[in-house]
Amino acid sequence: MKIMNTISVGTASGFIGVAVNPNQTLGAIADGPSGVVEVVNLNNAQVVWRHIYNTTTGATAYPCDIRWTPNGNSLVIPMRNNNTVVILNPTNGAITADAIFPTGTQPFMLNINSQGTLVGTELSGNKTDVFLTLPALKPVGDTILNATNFSPVRGVFNPDGNYYLVASSTSNVVDVISLSSYKVVNTLSLPPSSSPGLSDMALTPDSNYAYVVMHGTPTTGGVVYLIPLTNIATISASSLLSSLGSIALTTAPAIAIPISIKSGTYLADNVLSPPVTGLHC
Repeated sequence: MKIMNTISVGTASGFIGVAVNPNQTLGAIADGPSGVVEVVNLNNAQVVWRHIYNTTTGATAYPCDIRWTPNGNSLVIPMRNNNTVVILNPTNGAITADAIFPTGTQPFMLNINSQGTLVGTELSGNKTDVFLTLPALKPVGDTILNATNFSPVRGVFNPDGNYYLVASSTSNVVDVISLSSYKVVNTLSLPPSSSPGLSDMALTPDSNYAYVVMHGTPTTGGVVYLIPLTNIATISASSLLSSLGSIALTTAPAIAIPISIKSGTYLADNVLSPPVTGLHC
């Protein structure tokens, strides 16, 4: 593994979302502060197309996350400052569908089920998860989360698409939402920490577990937890804690990227030798 090229996107510092298409030939990048979305050919690092998405006042629409549909035919993006979720044609960036939310709801994160039929979207403005059909982006349900101590930051569908797990950025809690009732059916409380809050969640390659990142601080360090997805709607607090895997880190992690054992072995043997700062697998 080595760095083959470096791509600069936008002119403002801030959040950048990146996603690779299913056959790993194209990368899609969304730069919220600049409003830039572009698709890059991964074979030569050349930009295929690039658009700037703004609000009607000229400010950035803030595309702050980006996902390919499982078939690779579309890109789905939340435009936080436009209060919309849009589908883009990945060949030219044209908007082919959109879902419009009330002003101030601020959709900012999303995920797509493996079946390619449903989008889960986190709204930071009113602490709600909204579920939309694909490709029509028609709302089919929403879940209002505990506004007192729960701020949704990232969600994932379980492999069967029956449940949606959503992590909180302000507490060490993951809520499990039933996609038949759109109600929270289980609350997974992770161990307490001096700096509570989760920053990311992703499924392992075998889809048997969900990685959850507790960000912590650079001083106290963070933790990556491994949550088993079996009986996720009914697992008790004691059973969860007894089956919970964890990796304590010496820095404050932002994301976890599940990789193969082969890649992990290479990184451990060739990259993660001391001194290492801010890189963990």
